[in-house]
Amino acid sequence: MKKRKVADQQASALRGPRYLYIHAVLRDWIYQGRYRPGSQLPTEDTICRMFGVSRITTRKALALLADERLIVRNPGRGTFVTDDLADAPVQGDMEQLLRKVRRLGSNTRISDASVDMVDADPDTLRDLRLAAGSRVQRAAHVRLLDGKPIGYCETFIPADLKIRFSPTELNTHPMLTLLERKGIDIGWGDQLIGATLADARFSRLLDVPVGAALVRVRLVVFDTRQRPVERLVAYYRGDHYDHHIRLTRGGSR
Repeated sequence: MKKRKVADQQASALRGPRYLYIHAVLRDWIYQGRYRPGSQLPTEDTICRMFGVSRITTRKALALLADERLIVRNPGRGTFVTDDLADAPVQGDMEQLLRKVRRLGSNTRISDASVDMVDADPDTLRDLRLAAGSRVQRAAHVRLLDGKPIGYCETFIPADLKIRFSPTELNTHPMLTLLERKGIDIGWGDQLIGATLADARFSRLLDVPVGAALVRVRLVVFDTRQRPVERLVAYYRGDHYDHHIRLTRGGSR
């Protein structure tokens, strides 16, 4: 009953697709340890009653968790948290990311900024949860440090947000800052960092040889209503990118 009361209070403050909210709450409960690896989640009927939603809504939320490999659904047995959450994303601090983005913006500058409206590609449709044929505002630029290119960035904003940016704005503020200034309440983000090799295009943009190591960053930003509001894909030169994490164990600092 306590979980239901908390969920109802939080849900009343949010609008938007309910399945996205339920997905976010269950996801948080898994990461917080309320449902430990290998443990069974409540039944669909119980989740329906907890959140006051239909079975279809509950199944959509569970499908997202399954896509993230956080749960396993066994017909006839129930839904279980994945035994090994080693592949689950590491929890981070969104405020810290915002501070780093602002610092990056103040220490570097951009060139070749462009803004246009385009049809969303399949990856953008998936990450922003858009219907086929949707349009997005695409902004692109090269980031410079001491006059030398260190990264290339593209961001995609759903057209139905009715937010417009100019190249001049991109020259003065990072996209996350601009979103906040345009009235978007940033809630959380999902970031994936990987590696790739420079092709002929990135060789030209970043002044590196074809085949040079690049760091690829994909970030999807959600607002406080659990709605995807930005997809960012950036490529940084491997010799200009460090990702520093401090790891602690137990109560140590």
